[in-house]
Amino acid sequence: LLASACLLTLTACSMPNQNQQENKPKQNQSQSKAKEEEKVKTKTFSRSVSDDSVIKVKVYYQKDKITAFSFITEKEIPDEEKGKSRKELADIYQKDMESSPNFEAVHKTKGIESEVRISADKKIVHQSVTLDLNTIDIDEAAAAFGVTNQEDTVFERLKDKPEDFFEAIKEQGLKEE
Repeated sequence: LLASACLLTLTACSMPNQNQQENKPKQNQSQSKAKEEEKVKTKTFSRSVSDDSVIKVKVYYQKDKITAFSFITEKEIPDEEKGKSRKELADIYQKDMESSPNFEAVHKTKGIESEVRISADKKIVHQSVTLDLNTIDIDEAAAAFGVTNQEDTVFERLKDKPEDFFEAIKEQGLKEE
């Protein structure tokens, strides 16, 4: 499910932006230093995909740059599995993630991390894939997710200002939390 949600979002954030502006790096050293010290903020967008499952995109950003983002699937753990330990549940859902056709390529890509967390009450599983844009090679990441043409995808929109990226996410039916 997480892989499907990721692929859908990766290839679907495709509405062309008519007012796209080019991000130009600042040459002034004092401005660069101030930028490095700028606090990273987050915004989370979500959409229910069924009665027991929600997909989320959590974006980490600074004033004019997206630094990372996570695809998260949260779903209820079925009653018949709640008798298992949190470790057993985590192993089950980790294997579920690993069964994705792109998992191996994604997992090997520098700057992409996956995680499975089970809530303390064993009601919800959180499966996430996070892309760290400070260390990732965007072309390699796109290829790992099976995206051959980055035009009109989330990978292309990463070059936009955060506000433009947020709009692209909203255009996919996700709402800001």
